[in-house]
Formats: sequence, structure tokens, C-alpha cells
Amino acid sequence: MFQQIIITTMIKQLLLLLALSSSVRALSTNNISGNDNNGIVASNAVNQQLRISFVTGNAMKARELNMILAEYGATKGPTPEQSMVDINVLSVSLPEIQEVDTEAIAKEKAMLGAQLANGPCVVEDTSLQFRALGGMPGPYIKWFQQSLGSDGLYKILNAYEDKTATAVCTLAFCPYPHADTVLFTGATVGQIIEPVEGRGFGWDSIFVPEGQSKPFSTMTIEEKNKSSHRGKAVRQWADWLGVNQQELWERQGGRKAIGHQGLSFSQDIQRRKSSIP
Repeated sequence: MFQQIIITTMIKQLLLLLALSSSVRALSTNNISGNDNNGIVASNAVNQQLRISFVTGNAMKARELNMILAEYGATKGPTPEQSMVDINVLSVSLPEIQEVDTEAIAKEKAMLGAQLANGPCVVEDTSLQFRALGGMPGPYIKWFQQSLGSDGLYKILNAYEDKTATAVCTLAFCPYPHADTVLFTGATVGQIIEPVEGRGFGWDSIFVPEGQSKPFSTMTIEEKNKSSHRGKAVRQWADWLGVNQQELWERQGGRKAIGHQGLSFSQDIQRRKSSIP
């Protein structure tokens, strides 16, 4: 029964993806422009914005990503509302492979997203790992959240003394359709508490980051971005974009490229992971 539901859902998502592909350019765009006199950005960055699609149905995730790009050194702009990246939000539900590895899930979604957008695309996949449950619910947290809510997630750990959890964000960037993806992973360890409602979304109300005294739901976006799993992953991606901006800009302008030739994949930039216990 469960397998039938999964197969039916994936077929519906695939049909939706095909139906939307012809009209994707009409979807709403969230534009941010800018430059950085201190980061690795060309002096005329205002005119060299990188147009990148972000596939997400969560407006709050898009807002957090935009704020980080606008404020972080490698991609920041002249104002808090601007960056060198022009983000086009595509509110599309992409099919997800049934996999416990968030990197595999994110990679597959990024490649599908790039084909849908017909250009550079970034996606993310989030995992919430309860230590007492051996890492579950992991990448299935979205469905656990939808079915149980934050209160139900909190009650799952009632029988366990250990309330430790690790939030993981895997950001996957596909430079162009059919290209290999670049992965960036951020992780934040914390504690699961009884829900505290606020301005957050999803399970923000039950997760308190290590070293903090309040959950994500009661933090400002700026506070959350400093310690969140998403903030860590996006800053890694921003560093990579800063180093590779010129190559990506020239490709965007129509210059032919061969695979990943010309892109930097330094170990100091590519996939700098936060430690995951």
C-alpha cells in the first residue's frame, strides 16, 4: 500500500513537471542585484548578475537564502537587499527519489530543476536526525512534519532521555542542464524541545541550536541564518559562486563551455562540510 502511494505521487509530480516546463519562464521572479568591493566580485557586478533558479515551494526558505547572499562577503551587494545573484524562485514540486542519502536526493532534484529552468538551478534537501532513533526521520522529515506536526515530532522522543538532533541542509547547484552538480552541506546540532510557536516554519518551533537558549521559531531571520544548517550551506555556495563568477557569467552570456572546464573545484571551496556527529 505504501509503495503504491509513493509510485502514484511520483507519477503525479512527473506529470506536473512536464506540464510546467513550457511555462516556467512566466513564474514569478525575486530579483536581487548588487556588488561587493571586498569580496571576489567584478567591479561591474551590478551588470553581471548571475541568473539562477531556486526550486522551492517555501517562500521563507527563499527569503533566508536571498538575505544570506546579500549580506555575505563573496556575494553581498551595496545594500542589505542586494547581491550579485538574481534568484528566480520556481514554486514547483519536483519528484524525489526514495533514498536515505540527502546528497543523492539533492543531486537528482538539481539536475531535474536545471532541465526545467533551462539554465543554472539550485535546490536544497533538509534532514533532521534524532540521535535516539539512529538518525531517523532523516530526509523523511518533511512527511513526518506534515503527518505529525511539531508536537507529534516532539512526542516521538518522550520515551528517550537523549533529545539531541542534527539538522542538515544539502544544497545542490547544477550550472546548466545535464551538468554534474556541486554539493554544499551545512549541519547544526541541537536539542528537541516542546513546541514554542513563533515566526518560523516547519520544525523550527522544536529545535534549539547548540549554544543557544531559544528555538529557531523565536529568532529573527538574521539570528537564525548565523547558526542554521541552511545558513552554513548557503555561505559555502556563496564562496564558490564568488570564485567562479566570471566563468559562470561568460557562460550565461552565451559562450560555449566544455563540461566543468574553467570552474574551480578547490577543496577549500567545494563541499566544505560542517562536521556531522
